[in-house]
Amino acid sequence: LEESGSPHLFQFHEDGFLVLEHFLTTEECDSMRNQIQRIIAEMEVPPHCRTEFSTKEKEQLQAQGSSDYFLTSGDKIRFFFEKGVLDERGNFLIPKEKSVSKIGHALHAYDPVFKQVTHSSKVQELGRKLGLERPVVVQSMYIFKQPGIGGEVTPHQDATFLYTEPLGRILGFWIALEDATQENGCLWFIPGSHTRGITRRMVRAASGSSTCVEFVGSDPAYDDKQFMPLPISKGGLILIHGEVVHKSELNSSESSRHAFTFHVMEAKDTSWSKENWLQPTPELPFPSLYT
Repeated sequence: LEESGSPHLFQFHEDGFLVLEHFLTTEECDSMRNQIQRIIAEMEVPPHCRTEFSTKEKEQLQAQGSSDYFLTSGDKIRFFFEKGVLDERGNFLIPKEKSVSKIGHALHAYDPVFKQVTHSSKVQELGRKLGLERPVVVQSMYIFKQPGIGGEVTPHQDATFLYTEPLGRILGFWIALEDATQENGCLWFIPGSHTRGITRRMVRAASGSSTCVEFVGSDPAYDDKQFMPLPISKGGLILIHGEVVHKSELNSSESSRHAFTFHVMEAKDTSWSKENWLQPTPELPFPSLYT
């Protein structure tokens, strides 16, 4: 990302993240929330697709890895569930709209409401301010962080999952569709942790292995005291550098913490790893952010 005169951008380069309050209007947030309710209302979950979503590494490998439902979700709109919401027969134990963990990974391409937000003039203008020359959208997700059961997301760097050469070409846009507080699981960051590269990668496993993805390398032990919470109000945007270390805690509150997030890659002079779980397809090459 190019250095630019804006003090905001200086902060982004310094910290590896940037908070922009009131980036979207209440109406824009509500249109996404209403649209996701429609998508859930029409959701039919085939029994073999009822993989539970988990961020713990072992379960991640077992649940997502053994399932090409996850691996082939890059160009589709698919559903991932919180732990313990389905019985062993794959039936919902709680109302389905309270059971979804996230929906991904191509809302930005196939849903008109999410597509409009992703390519909105506000987002495009921000991309230009950041000096992005050929930004493409690689994935998007709607994250629910359900009350009481919204799982923790352990400390990680996005480049572990979305690896590029050179590094530093991935940027996350994280939009709060409801107030995100320390109680309901806001994001936490280690300021300045985006300058040390990455030590762990999630790669596609060799064909014939029992899981579809595997981890290479390991994360250092992070010091809890270094994390700083970033509560943000509805409509706020957090820009996330691909290598900044961040996490979120379990949501033990009564309120959900909906967010829409998408990742952009500067495609100019960048190669996308063939080993990433997510791959562009003939049906969906990574679309340009600029329209």
